[in-house]
Amino acid sequence: MRARRVLHVGSSRVGLVGQTIVAHWWPGKYYFVSTIQIDSSSASSRLTRSLKTGVDYMDVKPEPDVFVTNIFKCDKNGRVKPGDSPLYEQEYSDLNQAKLGHKEIVDLLAEGRLKLQRIS
Repeated sequence: MRARRVLHVGSSRVGLVGQTIVAHWWPGKYYFVSTIQIDSSSASSRLTRSLKTGVDYMDVKPEPDVFVTNIFKCDKNGRVKPGDSPLYEQEYSDLNQAKLGHKEIVDLLAEGRLKLQRIS
């Protein structure tokens, strides 16, 4: 089923590639599509890699940044409930792929051709 409305939310925040709210015809069914840049040199990214690999935090080398698109259920204003898990996730290695991927995912979701399931 096609979407009733697709609203691209503009923002000039650093690290934000795109944000879109997709409203389906079923009342109260809204999805928030967000594509962001993950700063792999940040302390939390380094700590996560340290815990996953067993390498000392100070010895963890920075990796290239990654771009991630997530889809969440939201309300009509695009607010996601705290703690909600994404229904879809896709990673990209560069900004151009992320921009194209965001548009493609929004188009697929708006056309009703994207399968969603909660990611834990």
